[in-house]
Amino acid sequence: MKTTLRERLTLDPRVAKVLISMLICILLYPFFGKYIVYPTYVFNAIYITAQLTKGATYKSSMERILGTLVGGATGVLFYFIVPDHHFLMIPIAATIAVLWGYLFVGKFTPVIAVITVMILVGKGEGQPVLYINNRIIDTLIGLAIGLLVYSLYPKKKTEMNRVFYDHAKACLTQIEKIRVKYQNKEALHDDLVGAWKALQALKQERMTIVNDSSFVPKVEDAEPMLSLIHDLEQMLQNLEVLYHHPLSEVTESGLKEVIAFHEQMIDKLYEKTNMEIQRL
Repeated sequence: MKTTLRERLTLDPRVAKVLISMLICILLYPFFGKYIVYPTYVFNAIYITAQLTKGATYKSSMERILGTLVGGATGVLFYFIVPDHHFLMIPIAATIAVLWGYLFVGKFTPVIAVITVMILVGKGEGQPVLYINNRIIDTLIGLAIGLLVYSLYPKKKTEMNRVFYDHAKACLTQIEKIRVKYQNKEALHDDLVGAWKALQALKQERMTIVNDSSFVPKVEDAEPMLSLIHDLEQMLQNLEVLYHHPLSEVTESGLKEVIAFHEQMIDKLYEKTNMEIQRL
């Protein structure tokens, strides 16, 4: 399938949201700059927490706020434990900061460790509490702008549909390349592994769409996606059979019929899936 010029020029929705948010920051800075001590952290809050869906954006924002608070508190605590040689506490504090991430968020949370270490290396210039206060304010400003842009960003459902089907199209392109390699009797193993991973990611993407409150209120609205995933998966299964049972001159007649069946199924499903994606 050929990629159209429109598809090439279309921005990823997440990138578009980040660019709009940052443009707003730049326009507002001349008027509110005196309230922003660390502009970089405003930008960081925007492009780190901006996600494709409402649920993911909210979760990322909460992690950012919690991480800033916990990392700041940890850094300030260890900063005053050894006031004259606080840099000696970096290994212990960094380890504890990493553990906080797993305790509060359930995964490694870089912002906690980063803020902790930045305080201990003197980023606050001798005033760690003031540094954390300013950083929290700047982070909240960035998150407020990012969430505002998300809430006003149009066509959430259309946007999610387009992203999903773009990824489905990429999966179909992978399968077509594998089919060509099969016809040319080339090695297929690595390509099949890559295609299965891409399909698994597509399945996860559909589940994210279905479970996110900003997308569809009913699971039935996303069932065409499930049908498409089923067809892609069936084609990969057909290719797996052909990969493990290559056709040769000594192949039994019964096996030849099985191979022919799977080849026909791939052709049929490919045409069907291609037509469905082209209509979107």
